[in-house]
Amino acid sequence: MKLATLILLEGYKQKKGWLWLFLLVIPTGTTLAMFLDFTIRYDYLLDTANPEYGSWDILLIENHSVLGWGMFLPMFIGIIYSLIYQVEESQNNWKQILSLPICRESVYFSKFLAGFLCCAVLILLNIFGLILVGYMIDFPEPVDWSSYLLYAGKQIVMILAVTSLHNWLSSYFKNAMIPIALGFAGVILSGIVIFQYPEVGKFFPYTYPFFADGLVYKELTDILPFNVVLMLLFLCFGMWQFKRKDIL
Repeated sequence: MKLATLILLEGYKQKKGWLWLFLLVIPTGTTLAMFLDFTIRYDYLLDTANPEYGSWDILLIENHSVLGWGMFLPMFIGIIYSLIYQVEESQNNWKQILSLPICRESVYFSKFLAGFLCCAVLILLNIFGLILVGYMIDFPEPVDWSSYLLYAGKQIVMILAVTSLHNWLSSYFKNAMIPIALGFAGVILSGIVIFQYPEVGKFFPYTYPFFADGLVYKELTDILPFNVVLMLLFLCFGMWQFKRKDIL
């Protein structure tokens, strides 16, 4: 069975699940939060911001750092992967799936890619929501597409390690709440690491999305190698473990 078919199958399995609702609710919530924030504090934000920043820049910073999108994105990723794997656990599908003439590596990798695509959709919907807020508030400047596309692109790249990690965690634990709890703990620890031990941040994948704000941290070359290496390590170890998964 082709990998693309397996990924499409993952989407079909979620037809009656909570994943699609989750992908809509979170960006809707951030959009509403930013709309209320700018409706109430727009003049104040303009007066207190860096003079070099326009309305669109301030909106991006408010979303990423003040609202906490960059901090909490890894936790959202953990929920996405838990929802993907919980379908198999709740319906007891593993024996049926893994008894098919499909190599386990393909099954595992298809779930990784399906989750990664869902995370990318979540990021893009957040971007769309921010742009919608700017138009609703009627920003005087034209939308800065380059900053927002760069913001989205950096996030999609910098979630590689944490998506690989949570694909492994969700495949290992039958209880979906455990990977979610670990993701929440990782987010809490990332806040400590970022603000108190920033030199350690490049070794801790939960901090990577925070550094992808598109404005302040323009150079991610120091973190990117660690991101890619950890992604490959988690992917290989998770695949090795998945091949030995007990389906009885």
